Amino acid sequence: MSKKLFVGNLPFEVNDADLKTVLSVVGAVVEARVILNKKTGRSKGYGFVEMETEELALDAVKKFEGATLNERALTVQLATAPAAATAQADEAAEASSGTPTA
Repeated sequence: MSKKLFVGNLPFEVNDADLKTVLSVVGAVVEARVILNKKTGRSKGYGFVEMETEELALDAVKKFEGATLNERALTVQLATAPAAATAQADEAAEASSGTPTA
């Protein structure tokens, strides 16, 4: 089963094909997508990569977390579902402010 990765701190000049090429070093990439600003078309500096298997995804995390690409240290993590990420952000905001969020 395929597994999606979050790749952050990408150099702004990296495109989908570049991202796919870089992570292909560890194995088959199903899809690679750099997230773009809708108004400017410029990279937001992060993207998502779907690896063919969970094992390849874990290998990519081990190989590329903290690795340098064009003088930028990459953040590579297993992607979380959007709802889970939102819940984590809400919990973090609540913990830091001391007030519950709705």
